[in-house]
Amino acid sequence: MKILFITIGFAPYSFSESLCNSKLVLAMQEKGWEIDVISRRDNGTNYSVEWGEPWSRLKAITHHVEYPLGNKIWRFVDIVKSSIKMDCFFIEGIRWAAHAYDLACKLCDGKKYDVIMTRSPSDIPHIVGYKLSKKTGIKWISNWNDPAATIWPEPYTYHFSKRKLRTLRRYERLCLMNSDAITYPAETLGSIFKKTYSFLSKKLCMEIPHIALIEGIVQQKKYEKQKIFSLCHSGNLSIERNPENIFRAIRELIDELNICMRFDIMGYANEFVLQLVSKYHLEKTVHFIGSYSYIEAMGILQNYDVLVLIEAILDYGIFFPSKLVDYAQSNRPILAVSPINGYVAKTINEYGGGIAVDNTQYKQIKNGLKMMFDKWNNNTLQSDYDLVTLKDHYNTDSVIDQYMTLFQKSDVI
Repeated sequence: MKILFITIGFAPYSFSESLCNSKLVLAMQEKGWEIDVISRRDNGTNYSVEWGEPWSRLKAITHHVEYPLGNKIWRFVDIVKSSIKMDCFFIEGIRWAAHAYDLACKLCDGKKYDVIMTRSPSDIPHIVGYKLSKKTGIKWISNWNDPAATIWPEPYTYHFSKRKLRTLRRYERLCLMNSDAITYPAETLGSIFKKTYSFLSKKLCMEIPHIALIEGIVQQKKYEKQKIFSLCHSGNLSIERNPENIFRAIRELIDELNICMRFDIMGYANEFVLQLVSKYHLEKTVHFIGSYSYIEAMGILQNYDVLVLIEAILDYGIFFPSKLVDYAQSNRPILAVSPINGYVAKTINEYGGGIAVDNTQYKQIKNGLKMMFDKWNNNTLQSDYDLVTLKDHYNTDSVIDQYMTLFQKSDVI
């Protein structure tokens, strides 16, 4: 199996979607598939930017698209030329897409690929897949781990001008309609796409979850009960992922039970969250421990009693936070503060591994925390929340088998 994998988020950069893509390619390599990756250098927020383990084994197959930044005039000319080359889409990232397409054509001249895969975190790689498939006849699978740009829900909604909205809708329709197959990480997200673009009901679409890291890379630690009830949330919090309800719940539990607990946030403080810490007088309880490389973070997560997942308040929880897979692989009970009708809540209710509580109801969060604290106090926390079934759902063999099914259905193999 020979795969051309195109994305703007990949190793050595290790921020959310980059990790999802890198873990997937590692698993595909383990399967014995031959892969080339086209990506870009990422100067944004990252936990790591070096080719450390386990990503160093991906370095030889990764091609970063390079082109001169140029002055304002040069950039404008290149953007116009790129837009014309890529079907006249004058949108963000089109310059990278045009240069990625040129690189992809060169790679295709030297190797016969079985399939092209274009991946999130941006919608822009899909135009490369469309043009390349059209030119070469190679089957093309587009992956959408998040909503397309025009269908993000509140509170994340982008407010585009009517002109830009029309352009982006035309772009999304072109990419979705011409993909040989489409993947989403969860049915909840796929349902939003199908509601917006009704023609997708007749397309080959599959829900394939995010993948766990290959077993054996992260050393598994035996659970040891912490001296005080300890929780950790991996990743920065924000106005969208608002922690106020859990902070309020923690404050009341401490006051009512006269207990100590520790809530660490693996990330950095911002003014919004710091104001909430002050509002609920949690300076001695909530700690910001900074960011770590992915492998370090996976080890650190195992030092806690409970791992907390906080999602934005949504009418319908369409997202699949990739940290759910990392938490499951860390083998620690999960407290999901999530939309009750969303992917995370449904998954934990079906596969186990923790508790899902309504993120709009602080009393439910408080009850969930109290239940977990009591189990911790009685030394039954780890045994009562078995994560085996949840981990198996995301393990590499399970997810790669689903890709094999997809390739068979789309006549790739």
